[in-house]
Amino acid sequence: MARNISKESLEQKIAKTEKAISKNREQYDRLTAELEELHKKQKAIQSKELLKAIEASSKSYEEILDFIQGKEERGE
Repeated sequence: MARNISKESLEQKIAKTEKAISKNREQYDRLTAELEELHKKQKAIQSKELLKAIEASSKSYEEILDFIQGKEERGE
């Protein structure tokens, strides 16, 4: 059997729940933006590392590109 609840009590619970949802949405948005920024920084670091590895490699640009694209080795 459903418990009777006063209109005022129900409105208070609704307001409390809406406030909690709003607070959680703000936290979610903030954390999502922070995560996106961290991913950008991670990608920048990885790009620098990859460029250094390419520069230090004895392989040509074409050989490296073929390898990354999964193409067969040339002339072998």
